[in-house]
Order: sequence, then structure tokens, then C-alpha cells
Amino acid sequence: MRAAAALLVFCAGAAARSEQIRIEVARGKRSARVEAGGRTHALAAGGAGLTLDGKPVASAQFAGPLRLDGRELPGRLEVFSDRGALVAVNSVDLEQYVAAVVASEVPPGWPAEALRAQAVAARTFAVAQKIAQGPAARAHLGASILDQVYRNAARTPRPALEAARATAGEVLTWGAAPIAAYFSASCGGRSESAEAAFHLDPGAAPYLRGSEPDDDERGWTVRIPLAEITAALRKARRMHAEVRGLVVESRTASGRALGLAVETTAGRRPLLAVELRQLLGYSRLPSLLFDVSPEGGVAVFRGRGSGHGVGLCQWGARARALAGGTYRDILAHYYPGAEIRRMY
Repeated sequence: MRAAAALLVFCAGAAARSEQIRIEVARGKRSARVEAGGRTHALAAGGAGLTLDGKPVASAQFAGPLRLDGRELPGRLEVFSDRGALVAVNSVDLEQYVAAVVASEVPPGWPAEALRAQAVAARTFAVAQKIAQGPAARAHLGASILDQVYRNAARTPRPALEAARATAGEVLTWGAAPIAAYFSASCGGRSESAEAAFHLDPGAAPYLRGSEPDDDERGWTVRIPLAEITAALRKARRMHAEVRGLVVESRTASGRALGLAVETTAGRRPLLAVELRQLLGYSRLPSLLFDVSPEGGVAVFRGRGSGHGVGLCQWGARARALAGGTYRDILAHYYPGAEIRRMY
């Protein structure tokens, strides 16, 4: 999930109109097929704009049930061209979206209270992003881990639907604003503050100050060839010398790597750990809670957790639910001081 630029004022009127949410579900393709209304349509983008079944159009609108390149989607779909590439935006009921995010983010067999906590966090994040993007935005969120994972929306499991229904309209607020309700898979034993993870000004997100959640400190080991790290840094034009090793030089209060020293054939070079993770890929390097050591021509990362570690920890929420905690207990632990308010 990406960091928001600012926290915005929550007002009841705006929230009441937030029953529809627009999610960017595809970007970058030159062509696509949409099945809707019993017909299959061909879309293509190029320098001249968008074509629908061979005819130039400004944009194309479709109503569900529909499929985009075989993917089932509810609601409505808008397709347009942006710089010669297709962009597809799915407009869907907010509660249906929340249920789909819950199903995409956590297993349906987890305790109901953990799923309900996830539903409130997902709804809060979506509402905050919708307000931040403004009424003129064609899309409010993406469908990947950079926002919230959104898939299989047309076939959502019953436990996820129940979690959305049981918490319908509930959002976390700080004062009059919906909070930046970040979450990650596993905090590795201790969650991170937003100030440290996203370089926010002190006090910008007092409800995201880090804690010690009850997750299982999931461990992992990743081996990445130094040649691969060299290639990634060269591609990003960060440095061109050959990488010989990495050293963690500073850490956040939660123990996550902050500053690295990259040992190269041209000497030591500084690099932020978060930048290395971005360059290598979030799935390649699961979190910043790691130690690293060289073994031959390989950097061996040994770490815990998965994700940025800010806000709700999904495995920690599961542990708290299994111990008898309610979704309100879980949310109070991960977002201390935030208030649950009902939008509608």
C-alpha cells in the first residue's frame, strides 16, 4: 500500500456519496477484449487514441456482468487511452469492493473478527483515497499491493461478504478525518511507525506509532546474486560500479533496515534500504526487517515479516482474533486513538 500525501478532512456529506469506488484494474496494454451484453468487443490504443471494434472513440463504457480479457468484473467498466496505452477503470459499489479486498488480502477461513478488522481498514483506506483524489478523478485506487489487492470481485467468498456486511459503513477516523489505514501481511513481531516507514513529519499520523503485535514473527531467507543487485542499481542509474557486498548501517526503532552501505569496486556508497527493496521488487525482498551478509557472490538476506509493517498486521490480527479479541479490539491495538465512525 502506498503512502498518502496528506490526511484530508472527513465530512459526512462526502462520505455518504462514497458508495461507489473507481478502481484502475488495467494499464499499459495496447489492446484488450471486453465481453458485455452478450457481445465481445475489441479495444485498441495507439497514437491516434482509442478504437472500439475498429472505430475511434473518446472512451468506452460497459455495464456488468462483464469480462476484461477473461477476468470477471461487477459494476461498470470505463476504458480510455492514456499516452497510447489502454487504461481500464472498474466502478463498483463500495461494500462490494471492500468484500473483494478482504477476500484478496486474507484467507476466508481465518477468524471472522480478523476479517471484520480487515474490512474496516480496507474501507477506511478506500474512502480516504477517494477524498484525496477528488471528484474529478477517473480512478481512486489501483488494484495491486501498492493500494489494496482487488481481484475475483465477481466471486467473493461468503466470509468476506459477511465481514463487509457486519461492518457496513464503518471507517476509522482521527478527529474529522478518515485515517491512513495502512496494513501489511506480517510485522515480523513488531509493527513500524508511519514516521519511520514513509518519512512523514513527526505527529502526522499519531495512530501509526508502532507496537508489538501477536503475530508469529514469520522468518525467511532470500539469496540474491550480487550481479543482480549491480544490474538493478545500474538500471536505476543509482551507481555503476560492481557491487561486492551490503552492510546495514542504521535501523528504525522497530529494527528495520534504514540506511545501507553498498560496498562496490569504486568504494562504499550510501543507499536507503527502502530504495533497494523497491528496485529488487517487493516480493523478492519481503520486508526491511533483515540482516544481510555476503556468501561468495551472493547477498544472503535473513529476515522476518512481510510488507512495510505499518498499521494492522494481518497475521497479528488473526492471532488476536484466535485469542478472543473482537475486531474493535484489534483495530484499537493497531490504530491507537482512532475512532470508529459509521458513514451511513
